[in-house]
Amino acid sequence: MLSYRHAFHAGNAADVLKHAVLTYCLDYLGQKETPFLAVDTHAGAGFYSLTEGYAAQNREWERGIGRLVDMPALQSGPAPLPPLLARYAALVKETLGVELPRYPGSPALIQRLLRGQDRAVCFELHPADFTALEENFSADHRFRLLREDGLGGLKALLPPPSRRACVFIDPPYEMKSDYAAVPEHLAEALRRFPTGMYITWYPLLGRRSGTESGGEGAALRETLLGLYDGNRCAVELRTAKPPALPAALPEVPGAAAPRMYGSGLVIYNPPWTLREALEESLPVLASILGDEQAGILILHQE
Repeated sequence: MLSYRHAFHAGNAADVLKHAVLTYCLDYLGQKETPFLAVDTHAGAGFYSLTEGYAAQNREWERGIGRLVDMPALQSGPAPLPPLLARYAALVKETLGVELPRYPGSPALIQRLLRGQDRAVCFELHPADFTALEENFSADHRFRLLREDGLGGLKALLPPPSRRACVFIDPPYEMKSDYAAVPEHLAEALRRFPTGMYITWYPLLGRRSGTESGGEGAALRETLLGLYDGNRCAVELRTAKPPALPAALPEVPGAAAPRMYGSGLVIYNPPWTLREALEESLPVLASILGDEQAGILILHQE
């Protein structure tokens, strides 16, 4: 896991989906004066240069946030985007700058949306990313930064004194153990704090697997939905066609990593307005970010 660097993928289509929803949920919590706690279990560095370093190698952001903020209407005036996307795009444009564009990761978005009475706890294990996280946020008294396992650290934080929190869970899933660890720790978190808002991201990978399309990600979605019988939502954005891989063929050791063709979120206790906002926003997002005939989305809520 310590080999993973989010900077390689900063601002890609998956970031657009999860960070737009995170922004919406934090805005919703901020509508009440009562303070809330924001928890980021896999925080990363916080900010990512798009023109140099890791993000400049694969330039995944060009097929993600680059497509969203480069829309002509965003350059010339009010965006003809649904409010969920317009709000997120505006926050990103404030951070990007001109001379040295920097993409705001989840800690940066959290910082922008916290009020004086709110607090944030950010976990990060990678030593270099944690150093950058400290440089970017240690001066903000609202932040507590921990070089610890974020999933394991949830237990000590829940429930918060205000009984209001948004927990953002964004593992790399480089290790297959993440697929078991996420539901295990979420089940414990729900036992301690069942009314909290939880946002969990997962990838959809082109993998030879006996599971349904989406492999471990799709299986994780169903597991997470089954953990909680209260209000929950699952949403997926597919930006490419799922590769046609025979389920019966074994994976080859040393083969290239499976291609991510989309990703999804499972959200517990989402804002009651989120479903309508997603139904309005996702077709637009799919048309902007998806390849031809690939903008497939799934929406589920109870």
